[in-house]
Amino acid sequence: MSLRAYVKESINVALIMGSGDMMGQFLIEKRSFKNWDAARTARFSALGLVFVGPALKKWYGTLDGFVSKDQSNLKRGVKKMLMDQLLFAPPFSLAITFLVPFINGEKTDKIVERIKSDYFNIMQKNYMLWPAAQVINFTFVPTQYQVIYAQFVAVLWNCYLSVMLNKN
Repeated sequence: MSLRAYVKESINVALIMGSGDMMGQFLIEKRSFKNWDAARTARFSALGLVFVGPALKKWYGTLDGFVSKDQSNLKRGVKKMLMDQLLFAPPFSLAITFLVPFINGEKTDKIVERIKSDYFNIMQKNYMLWPAAQVINFTFVPTQYQVIYAQFVAVLWNCYLSVMLNKN
């Protein structure tokens, strides 16, 4: 995969994650534009640019190579979803659960406590959304569009995560 593909994907992910944070602030937290925390949105977007985008691009490419193409699309999609949700989602979600408060300046001990109290709930919500979304993604969406598809689904997910991980 080319550097250009990673950069393009990372920019897309940054924009979508920023949109999710803005939705969280305006629609869920009911902030006015005057009270919008633009720095928070910028940090959440930056996380998409430097971590989430590249990680997903690499993972989806790797995942595509793990599952034989000599199977039906549905069978491949289900196998890829299972690998994604069992091998990737738990550590990736843990990393995000640590990184969001970290880039917001929280102390490590407070972040550890937050992880202890919120991680299980985040994973529970993850498993309510992502398995079905990923079966669709891995079954019907061409490989080169899978990260962007996942990020459009993730607008709602990012909204939830942003509110959950930015609470005081």
